Amino acid sequence: MALGGMRMRAQTARWLAGGIAAGSIALMAGGLVLAYADRHALPADQVTWNFSGVFMNVVNLGVPVLGFVLASRRPGNRMGWLFLVAGLALGLGSFSNAYALHALVAEPGSLPAGRLMAWLSNWIFVVQVAMLVFLLLLFPTGRLRSRRWLPAAWFVAGVYTLIGLSNLVRATRIWSEPFTSFPREQLPGALAVTLILLPATLVIGVAAVVVRFARSSGDERL
Repeated sequence: MALGGMRMRAQTARWLAGGIAAGSIALMAGGLVLAYADRHALPADQVTWNFSGVFMNVVNLGVPVLGFVLASRRPGNRMGWLFLVAGLALGLGSFSNAYALHALVAEPGSLPAGRLMAWLSNWIFVVQVAMLVFLLLLFPTGRLRSRRWLPAAWFVAGVYTLIGLSNLVRATRIWSEPFTSFPREQLPGALAVTLILLPATLVIGVAAVVVRFARSSGDERL
């Protein structure tokens, strides 16, 4: 009974991880298709079908793939699921931006919910950045090194919640003009907070990896 339950849970985790990865890849591919289709219909500063844009999307495809491999083989390790969340955020960001550009700029009115997709693209990027920092904090076991790192984890969570909320507010404020250049329409002080606290979270993440490596041994060190 217990063995059967474990196998069922492992199979469920594999199917869930596969579904998230497949959805993320489909979204990224859809974003690339729209970017290609609109490459001549958008102003030069909004075209994403260029070397940097395509290269970034192709590289990002590896995030959900890696997440699937890790989550399906070691579902108890949070690393794989963090990669999957990051991959889904990357996919949503890529597709929603390309969709909004097509629906609102390239062929206005050709697709529904263009402004909603633009609104999504204006804040979803916070999720993938947050996942990067948590990947550093939990690498490689999927857990904090010790309870002493809990305040750091809560600090990181608080910072990205704050940044996410401020960008949600900004995205809502520019609903009618969703392609307003960043950081216009930010809440007072939000940019300063982001420029100070976001790098601080990255420093914490890197410090966690360095400390863990320095104090680890055996398999974990390898």
